[in-house]
Amino acid sequence: MPRTGPADTLDEAPVEGRYSFLIHRINAHLARLCNPMFRRWRVDIDLARLLAVLDERGAMAAGEIVRVMALPQSTISHQVKRLEKLGYVRRTSDLRDSRIVTVTLTEAGHGVARDSNRLSRQVTSILEAALGDMDRRAFAAALGRVDAGLTARRSLGDAP
Repeated sequence: MPRTGPADTLDEAPVEGRYSFLIHRINAHLARLCNPMFRRWRVDIDLARLLAVLDERGAMAAGEIVRVMALPQSTISHQVKRLEKLGYVRRTSDLRDSRIVTVTLTEAGHGVARDSNRLSRQVTSILEAALGDMDRRAFAAALGRVDAGLTARRSLGDAP
């Protein structure tokens, strides 16, 4: 039977007990639970997250979407093209600099984003219930520090 409990050091932790694997499992559960809800709009959890960000922030330059979503430019480009084909976003080139592309939600995109945000709030409630009495602010702050630490790295070879 594999060992999945805490180890004395992170180096000793089996794969199932490592933070990266637990984050993977949580994301896999979210996709399993949420993707069936998104099928009616022909999107998945990743595209729904992008729509929710656009709904909250308004029109965004593609480069800003890359920064916020922490995904490669090529991935964002493919996602935006797919959402445009579905009629959920509109892409426009900047009049002064045609290299800058701005992405804006359409009315249909706003509708999907609103439903996505409702689902996101349900997921947040489930996560908060799982946290129990843990200080939610401290947990959110810790996740923010992890995100900032990973954002600062360009590769795994970077010094911590």
